[in-house]
Amino acid sequence: MRNGWAAAAIGFVVFNATTAAATEEESELRCERFIDGGVVAEVHSYPAHIAVDTYIFNDSETRTLTVTSIHDWPRSAVPTHVSIDVEPGVSIGGTSYFTLEGYEQCASLAGHEQRARTGQPIRLKTFAEVLTSTGEKAKCVARVICHNG
Repeated sequence: MRNGWAAAAIGFVVFNATTAAATEEESELRCERFIDGGVVAEVHSYPAHIAVDTYIFNDSETRTLTVTSIHDWPRSAVPTHVSIDVEPGVSIGGTSYFTLEGYEQCASLAGHEQRARTGQPIRLKTFAEVLTSTGEKAKCVARVICHNG
């Protein structure tokens, strides 16, 4: 019986080491997102033209990562397929824009139509989700708080 526990313990240690290595590899890809220069922007008048800065980082010291998909919401409803090599220790990024025509549109995008009827602030989460050719993922978020005029 004692040998059975020892074998189980060894299996557990090997599993954890493998899981830790996989997690470490995934952490080499990361992204950051900003709305009008911050992680939260407040909108009080419409139409509101929103600038979104998104940066993708390769924190590896040795491995080039190939980005194969970027989902930039709410700018795009579906992921965009790309093939972008990000060298070790390098970041790529850029600015995209979207326009909120009104408070109701913000509520609709956020899935808070019911809350919009009360005129309360709406918190709209924007995100970028990045996928590499090896299956590594990163997601970054910034928020817009929409006020009813």
